[in-house]
Amino acid sequence: MKKISLLGLGLFTAMAATAQTNVVNDAKHMLDQAKPDYAAVQKTIQPALQDPSTANTAMPWYINGKAGFGIFDNAYMQEALGTQLSADQKKAAGAGLLEGYNSYIKALPLDVEIDKKTGEPKLDKKTGKAKPGKLVKEMVKTMKDNYISLKTGGIYLFDVQDYSGAYDVWEMYVNLPSSSVLGDDAPKAEADTLVGQIMYYQLLAALSSDRNAEALAKVPQIEKTGYKNIDVYVYGIEAARRLNDSIAQLDLAKRGYAEYGTQNVSFVGQLINEHLQHNDFDGCYKLVNEAIAATPDSMAAVKSQLYDILGVIYEQQDKSEAAIEAFDKAISIDATQGKNYYDKARVIYNQAVKIDESMVDAPESERKAKVDPLLLDAAKLFEKAYEIDSTNLTNIPSILYRLYYRLGAGYEEQAETWKDR
Repeated sequence: MKKISLLGLGLFTAMAATAQTNVVNDAKHMLDQAKPDYAAVQKTIQPALQDPSTANTAMPWYINGKAGFGIFDNAYMQEALGTQLSADQKKAAGAGLLEGYNSYIKALPLDVEIDKKTGEPKLDKKTGKAKPGKLVKEMVKTMKDNYISLKTGGIYLFDVQDYSGAYDVWEMYVNLPSSSVLGDDAPKAEADTLVGQIMYYQLLAALSSDRNAEALAKVPQIEKTGYKNIDVYVYGIEAARRLNDSIAQLDLAKRGYAEYGTQNVSFVGQLINEHLQHNDFDGCYKLVNEAIAATPDSMAAVKSQLYDILGVIYEQQDKSEAAIEAFDKAISIDATQGKNYYDKARVIYNQAVKIDESMVDAPESERKAKVDPLLLDAAKLFEKAYEIDSTNLTNIPSILYRLYYRLGAGYEEQAETWKDR
């Protein structure tokens, strides 16, 4: 077995440590220039952040952090002087600011005053804690001075669609005032509602980067700040939907409805769906009628949607005529919503199909006399719905193709018209 030289191993370790010390010195020299290339400083210092011989000391993190703050400051000053920042500059600035904070947070507990005789940290007689080193005061001041800039850094990253990065920068803004590393030296938080607004932006950023659990977790945090925005619940419900968390969806719908009523019909829609799943039709009628009564006529679009929901509830109970009446009411209130026409068309079309299937033994002329007028009424409504909202009602062309095909002779051209749409 080959012998390992402990002397050689020790020499190698010493050489490695010396190499990293040289890296730190080189990066510090670059940082001390009149106009430092901060990006180059960060690139140079990286090996020292990885090697244990230097990564457990304050200076490499201080250098990396100061360079990060420098990248942000340069970009911010350029913008203040009227220069429009490029996407790359915004991304570098936002990322640099976060790197600055993260690096300083690592450096602070490592920067302690060392007793030259013992080589151990000097302890404060009052607190019993290690006395801070020479870099601490500067780092703390920089972190305090740039606290509000964290909002801007997040905006830079959000603007260039680095949503995950934006979330992290704003998370630093939210949490820094309660930082255990800074303690009493932490910056004072802004007013609760301002912090809540940034949390709302975090919710959007989290959803946009598929950090859905973090998006959902932001909702109760936002509520505690007193910040009011109906979309907190709208997007919270979307996060819960992505997580397949039906309990959270229903809970947020209840809270959203309690706070904003029918300003967004999706809240009451969620609650009605819950009743429908349990065949609680009385609960459905009660809820939707209360919502209709509470919705002013000036909110025509919402009131129209509520009558459409009422029609769907009637449809669920095979009350076709009552459903059609509700859909007619929805259309009379707001004739610009394609879904109202679509839902009425569905009910009429289904009526026609049922009659058609029940008359298989009846004479063709008698069957067509009863079925065809209903099919043609449904066709007009489907076409109107598609004219209004072809973006969302994408299944209408295939429905119309089958409908005209069912009508048979004389409607071949209409069937072909809708076949390939």
